[in-house]
Amino acid sequence: MCPTSADIPVAEIVAAAHRPEVVEAMRVFYTETDDLIAARHPVCRNRGLCCRFGQFGHRLYVTTLEAAFYLATGEPPPAVTDDACPHTHDGRCHARDRRPMGCRVFFCESASRHWQGLLTEDRLARLRQLHEEINVPYVYADWMTVLEAIRSVPATCDRPTTS
Repeated sequence: MCPTSADIPVAEIVAAAHRPEVVEAMRVFYTETDDLIAARHPVCRNRGLCCRFGQFGHRLYVTTLEAAFYLATGEPPPAVTDDACPHTHDGRCHARDRRPMGCRVFFCESASRHWQGLLTEDRLARLRQLHEEINVPYVYADWMTVLEAIRSVPATCDRPTTS
C-alpha cells in the first residue's frame, strides 16, 4: 500500500527542522553532493520534464532529513495540484537551493547513467548515516506525499524560521 500524507512523520520532520545542527549537516551534505555532481559536468536540457513525475514515469523519494531541511529553509510548499513537483514552472526549479538529493543527482542525458546509480547509492548511505549520527528517525517517502503532509504544518506556531 502506498503511504498517504497521514503516514508521514510530520512531527519528526518539524522537530528536526528546528534543530540548527540538522540544517547545518544538510547544508554540508548538499554541498558535498553538488561538488561530486559538478565534477562530472552533467548537462540538463529537459527544463523540468523529469519533474512531471507521472508523465516522466518515475517517482522521487526523500528522507526525513531532506524534508526537514526543505521545511527549515524556505516558504511552505505550494499546493500539489497534479503529478508534478509544484516548484517547477517556466522550465525551472523554484526551490533549487533546498531541492532533494534525488533532484540534484538525476540527469536524463545518457552520459550520466554510468555514475548516477553509484552516486545515488553512496549518498543515500551517507544520508542514512547522518540520520543515526544526529538522531533523526529515518523515513524514506514519496516527495509529493511529503509535500502534502508538511503543508498541514500551521504557519503560526510550528514552522521553523526561514534561514
